[in-house]
Amino acid sequence: QVEDVPEFSMTAVLLHHNVTGSEHLHLARDDKNNVFNVSLRTTPMNSTGVAHVLEHVALCGSDRFPVRDPFFKMLDRSMSTFMNAMTGSDYTMYPFSTQNQTDFRNLMSVYLDSVFFPRIKKLDFLQEGWRLEHEKKDDKFSPIVFKGVVFNEMKGVMADPSYLYGTTLLSKLLPDHTYGVCSGGDPAHIPNLTWEDLKQFHASHYHPSNARFITYGDMKLDEHLGIINDKVMKKFTIIDPGTAVPLQPKWDQPRSHTMHCAPNEMAANPDKQTTYSKSYLLHEVSDIFETFSASVISTLLIDGPTSPFYRNLIESGIGSDYSPMTGYHNYQKEATFSVGLQGISDGDVTKVDQLIQDTFMEAAKNGFSKERIEAILHRVELQYKHQSSRFGLGLTFSLMPVWQHGTDPVDSLKMEEIVNKFRQKLDSDDKFLQKKCEEYFVNNKHHLNLTMTPDPGYKVSLEKSEEEQLQSMLGKLSEKDKSQVYEEGLELSNVQQQEEDISCLPTLHVDDIPRKQQNYGLIVQRIKNDLPLITCGQPTNGVSYFNAVLPVNGLNEDLKMFLPLFCDVFTQMGTHLTDYASFSQREDLFTGGLSASVTSSCCHNDPMTSETSVRLSSHCLERNLEQMFQLWAELFNEVNLNDATRLQTLIRQRAQNLANGVAFSGHMFAMASAAMNLAPSAGYSEKFGGLTQVNLMKKVADSNDIDDVIMKLNQIASYMLRINKRDVPRFALHATPSALSSTMTSLEKFVDNIKTARCKLLTPFMTSQMNLLRNTKQLTASKMKLISDPELNGIILKMTLHQLPLPVNFASMCIPTYAPYSHTDNPTLRILGRLMTTKFLHKHIRYRNGRAYGGG
Repeated sequence: QVEDVPEFSMTAVLLHHNVTGSEHLHLARDDKNNVFNVSLRTTPMNSTGVAHVLEHVALCGSDRFPVRDPFFKMLDRSMSTFMNAMTGSDYTMYPFSTQNQTDFRNLMSVYLDSVFFPRIKKLDFLQEGWRLEHEKKDDKFSPIVFKGVVFNEMKGVMADPSYLYGTTLLSKLLPDHTYGVCSGGDPAHIPNLTWEDLKQFHASHYHPSNARFITYGDMKLDEHLGIINDKVMKKFTIIDPGTAVPLQPKWDQPRSHTMHCAPNEMAANPDKQTTYSKSYLLHEVSDIFETFSASVISTLLIDGPTSPFYRNLIESGIGSDYSPMTGYHNYQKEATFSVGLQGISDGDVTKVDQLIQDTFMEAAKNGFSKERIEAILHRVELQYKHQSSRFGLGLTFSLMPVWQHGTDPVDSLKMEEIVNKFRQKLDSDDKFLQKKCEEYFVNNKHHLNLTMTPDPGYKVSLEKSEEEQLQSMLGKLSEKDKSQVYEEGLELSNVQQQEEDISCLPTLHVDDIPRKQQNYGLIVQRIKNDLPLITCGQPTNGVSYFNAVLPVNGLNEDLKMFLPLFCDVFTQMGTHLTDYASFSQREDLFTGGLSASVTSSCCHNDPMTSETSVRLSSHCLERNLEQMFQLWAELFNEVNLNDATRLQTLIRQRAQNLANGVAFSGHMFAMASAAMNLAPSAGYSEKFGGLTQVNLMKKVADSNDIDDVIMKLNQIASYMLRINKRDVPRFALHATPSALSSTMTSLEKFVDNIKTARCKLLTPFMTSQMNLLRNTKQLTASKMKLISDPELNGIILKMTLHQLPLPVNFASMCIPTYAPYSHTDNPTLRILGRLMTTKFLHKHIRYRNGRAYGGG
């Protein structure tokens, strides 16, 4: 099947393999970032994590490439722009992308052999899955403990209440088949997985009859097919993998479930940590039009301040933010929709439930305004025209899961056809959306009421259960078994320390790498008031992009702490001319959104000099340029930061999101904390995005009096939203060459429209490192000590401990090098960092230690 897809400027070719029944989708497009992705439907029926462990073990060497972790070792032999593998609830995919054609062929050969012909050695299973091993592997009298990469990874993942909630939600809403288990693996069940189970799972699931392939980019299809046929297809015949997922039997009554999690000590209000949601089972995802209709309705219901659920739930003040998994999900056999609140009191569950029911009834009765619908359809148009550097990769990620369940991947790409059909439905039936709301929600008995409450003893209970499980297993071991544990630990350690011959792996050579750098045609120029501007004309598919950098170095230090909050609320508060809901609707009608962020960067030639700046960005269709810049001008001239009720809503959301991120990104917080006193930019980065910011927002969200915050935000605005000779703003525009002229004209009008407001006197910026350190406030909960390590020749080390209620730990060490971007040692250090990770730390921390998921 061969069809043009003009929406994405590409041709889709869908092929069926006669011998194995496999399918291949090729997306031919003028894009040098070529993508390969092979996906297998993996349907585990228990929570041992068999699919997840297999994903890891498949990457521990194959028939043609018998080396440990060939993917990781290819990082040093490749110019890939992406390499990974991932396990979903009912699929496992192995994607990569690269701009080098020789590299593409190299990586495809390694990927195909790893997926279809892995060695699956027992020692690899013990390393990647789980094992019993002495705490000190060479001391048989030290305690025996659980070790293993996936075991430790999932302990970390399960420490995130959002993941725990999402996994439980899916398992309780679709309990009767593969979705009723945890595909990633529950640490309580992973030790039940055997090596034999793993080999059997591979034999039944990792077969071309159960596989789908996608290739994307400007390379030729026949070459891809030749390699796949030679390396894989000709070695297999058709089988029935038996992996089809049956439909979930529908309930005749709603069900309820209550679960527990650890208390979140980073949350603003310790008495409001309950989460509640209602989740609905909808239609099969193979129905493309139904999927599109449901996704639009979901967006209308929950997205932005004009949506009914935002008004009735978020702005009620009952909770801090939407519950995890809120929204429409179509990555399984049947789609689901969920909505609820987190950060609520136990006693408010009934109230939230009633609000949800009332909101569905309201939507089924009144529907949605035409302007709101148009805004959402405009967003859809902009989404498929906006194409990032990883456009092809993202396309395979969205197609693969639903393709597994009968969706026609080519038809699902025809967005204009789908949108036109949707418009026709609206024109022919003015109650179309109301009827769908009734069908999906009001009359749908198959829905789950899920409550999650904090349990102070949760962490201790997990540790106790793990210890009891360990002791139970140890109690069943004979002396011979214990001796085998010791011997296997030594054997695995010996194998891990052996130097491998990796010459079997393909590699790029200097001659394979083009020596000519691609020129993107950047033009540096000046516009109104001698302001610097960079323009770039590129085939952007009719989308124009605007970016601005507003330096704020002269801002008072106390105010700088509130820059992240200012950036978060700046585009969401509305103006003195337009309330925030109407302003948000205009954003959706004419742009892909207006955003602001704060960053601190060190000077290219001096690491002790930094620039703190606010960065603005937006994009729009060429026809909407005037409206986009009108929105920015209105924000600059008339932003309203005085609405205390609106501001408190946004503060609660921000505080909740930051608190939720600590468990998921603990390594990033540890790195920021370790680096914060070594350079000004690192100090500001921690203040803006580290635990200091988490604690600040916790304090702000916990206060009922935000007059001081409003004053600070207005002071920031009065300083930032004007043009002066000291902190000169910089602009960048990217558009199609034919639209650059009109884009520049719109920008010049915007600059003319900005009022140059006078700001109040602010304390001058203190540039020295000593003043930076003096202004740095440590967390009250932190314990600090200075030690002198003789092995480091007396260097004083600053040690910081942040005590968090997590079952996993994150550690970081940061060493000053003071080699800025233009220093001759900078590229050497960048390469050294890569080699330290791939050649040393990864091997020692992830493999030999056995107690950590990774390091670098």
